[in-house]
Amino acid sequence: MPLTTKKKIETRDRLSRDPDFRDAFLIEARNMYKNALRFSDNLEDEINRFEQIMGAEPDTYELMEGELDEIDIFEKILDAYDSQLLEDEKDNSTIN
Repeated sequence: MPLTTKKKIETRDRLSRDPDFRDAFLIEARNMYKNALRFSDNLEDEINRFEQIMGAEPDTYELMEGELDEIDIFEKILDAYDSQLLEDEKDNSTIN
């Protein structure tokens, strides 16, 4: 499910001002990488950039024109993660 613009703004703000939330956000994203990459292996470059953004001090990473920020990348990771979970559930279900 896509994040609303309001939710993205709130999350960006909280990532900037709350280091504990930033750490938890990064940990959760890392937990999703493996499944996300199984569904969409072209996410590897985005994940590497996500790590660079999250590893920098808040509001210091210089985004290039049109480049996705950490929230937009996280949304792609989340979509791929969810899609892989659905695929796994479908593969594990049995039809009688």
